[in-house]
Amino acid sequence: MDQNIKLLRLVDESLSAAGRISVQFWQDGQWQPVAIDDDLAHAFAPGETTDSVTVAAGSEDEQAAEPENADTSGAEGAVELTFADGERGLLLLPGSWVWSGLEVIPRAARRQSTAVGYMLEDQLAEDVEDLHFVCHPVEGDLCSVFAVARRKIQTLHAQLSRLGWAIVAAIPEFGLLSGAAGQSSIWLDGTRAHMWQLPGRGLTVSRPLLLPVAESLFAPENEEAEEIEGPLNTATTAINLFGAPEELETGGLSQLGELAAHPGAESELLGKLSPGAAGNLLSGEYQLVLGSHEGPWWRKPAIAVAVCFVLQLLFFLGAGTYFKIQANKADAQARTAFSEIFPGDTPRADLRRQITGYLNQSSGGSGDFARQLQQLADVWKTGKPGDLSLQSLRFDGSRGELVLQLRAANLGQLDAVVGKLSSGQYQAELLAANELEDGVSGRIRLR
Repeated sequence: MDQNIKLLRLVDESLSAAGRISVQFWQDGQWQPVAIDDDLAHAFAPGETTDSVTVAAGSEDEQAAEPENADTSGAEGAVELTFADGERGLLLLPGSWVWSGLEVIPRAARRQSTAVGYMLEDQLAEDVEDLHFVCHPVEGDLCSVFAVARRKIQTLHAQLSRLGWAIVAAIPEFGLLSGAAGQSSIWLDGTRAHMWQLPGRGLTVSRPLLLPVAESLFAPENEEAEEIEGPLNTATTAINLFGAPEELETGGLSQLGELAAHPGAESELLGKLSPGAAGNLLSGEYQLVLGSHEGPWWRKPAIAVAVCFVLQLLFFLGAGTYFKIQANKADAQARTAFSEIFPGDTPRADLRRQITGYLNQSSGGSGDFARQLQQLADVWKTGKPGDLSLQSLRFDGSRGELVLQLRAANLGQLDAVVGKLSSGQYQAELLAANELEDGVSGRIRLR
C-alpha cells in the first residue's frame, strides 16, 4: 500500500456498548485504537441524525451498562490521528452494514443510485429510498452492487467533514478480499468472518455462522454447476483462507473446495489494499472535498490566475500611461505649430476641427493657400539640395497671404528665390533679412 495512504477501520461495538463505534489505525502490523470524541463515538447510535450528533445523557441503568473503556478517546495507548499534507486515508466499514450482490446494470444507470436500487428492489428488505447504492464493474454490464443505509453514509460524511479527515475511499471489510489473487476468499477477523465470492459479492457474518453461510455461498447447488463455464463458476475455484482458523472450521471449509490457507497473512492482505478496491461508498453526492494545509486543491491555480490578471492589468495601465504621455506631447507640438501659423488666434480643445473651420471659411482662401504652396514647391525644385531650408510657414486666410521664413547661404540666394516666386501668379517680397554665422535668414511674403 502507498506510504501516503493511512488504513483505518470503523468498528461497530453496538453489541457491547449500546450503539458506540470505535476507530482503529493499521500501524506496525497491528490495529491501534484511535482517539475519537463522543460525537463520533455515538454518531451511529439508533435515533441519531446528521443534524444532531451530540448524544443526550441516558438513564442511570443505561450508563451503568456501558463499559468504562467504551470511549476510545480515553483508551490507553490511543493514537491521535493527524493527516500531513498530501496524506490520505482509506476507511474500512463494518461489513455487516453493507449488502452486496451481482446484477446486470447498464452503463447509463450506474451513477444513478436510485435507479440501481429499483433494479434490485425485489432482493432488498429495506426501502430503496433509504439506501445508497454503488456499482463496481466486473465484466461487461455485470456489476458488483453495494448498498448501505443512507442515514449511516450521511452520518459518516458529516463526521469526516467535521473532523477534517482526508478519506478518499470507504469500503466494506469484505471488499479487502476483492483483489486476493482472483480467487474466492475468507478472512477470519476475530469474532467476525468476511467472505468474498467471485466474481464480485461478499458479506460479513458472526464467526459462529461461518460454516453454514460458507456452505450456502461456496458449495455448488448440484453436479451440473461444476460443468458451467464462465465467471460465475466457483465450484472448482480454490478458496483463500486468511487468518487463524480453528480445527473444526478448517475441516468444514475443506469440503467446499481446494483450501489455500494463509495463516498470519493479514499484513500481506492489508498491504495490497488500494483506494481502487471494490465498493467505495464515499462516491457521488457523498464524495469528500479534500484539501491540504495550504488550502483546497484549487487555491494555487486561483492564485496563478489572479497573478496573471494583475500583471496584465499593470501592463495595460503602463501602456495607457505611456501613450497618454506621448499624446500630450503631440498635442503640445500641434498647439505650438498652430500658434505659429495663426498667431492671432488661441488654440481650442479640438484643433483639427478649428483648422478645418479656418480652411472652410473661404473657398478662395483655401484655394490661394494650395496654389501658393504649389508655386513654392515649383521654385523649391529648381534649387540645389541643401541650399535652402524652411524655418517656418504661416498663412493668413483673411488676407490670402503666405509668410515664409527661409534660411540661405547668402543674400543673393534669397533674392533669387524672391524673383522666382514673383514670376508666377503671386507676388513675393523680402520683408527682412538677418545675417547669421553660417548664412542668412530672411522673411518672404507671398500674396
